[in-house]
Amino acid sequence: MPPREGAPIELTAQEVADLKEVFDLMDKDKGGTLSIEEVKGLMELLGMKVRSEELEAMVAEIDRSGDGNIDFNEFLQVMAKPQDLPYKKADVLRAFRLLADKDAPPGCISPEALERALVQYCAGKVPEEEIMRLVNTLELNQEGYIDFARKTNLFLNS
Repeated sequence: MPPREGAPIELTAQEVADLKEVFDLMDKDKGGTLSIEEVKGLMELLGMKVRSEELEAMVAEIDRSGDGNIDFNEFLQVMAKPQDLPYKKADVLRAFRLLADKDAPPGCISPEALERALVQYCAGKVPEEEIMRLVNTLELNQEGYIDFARKTNLFLNS
């Protein structure tokens, strides 16, 4: 699914499919776009405190169509850009390895282990039902694991 506007994005079909999975997880009302409230929910889940004005400005910057929502192509434009984050890919991979069961294949975590970790570390921030919904919507590989290494490589370059 190529983007309609902006700079060309060079993503593989698998990367686009992975990003679509993330987009669909965020799109709680399944309306095909991300509202300000859905973006706010994600940011809160990630522990980020953002004022309404900042959130509105951020969505407006991404929202090329001007409808007040972020569609999938707009989401792809943002996600394909290099990100300047306070953590590195190695840090994220190390954290997943620590949370994964010892018998999990390399680069993978069981849905149960991810759910246990999220319940433990997000207690009071995210309802347990939301954590279960999130984990249950993630794609599993043939062995029944979540391939966190592939997802991490998609989102983080260094």
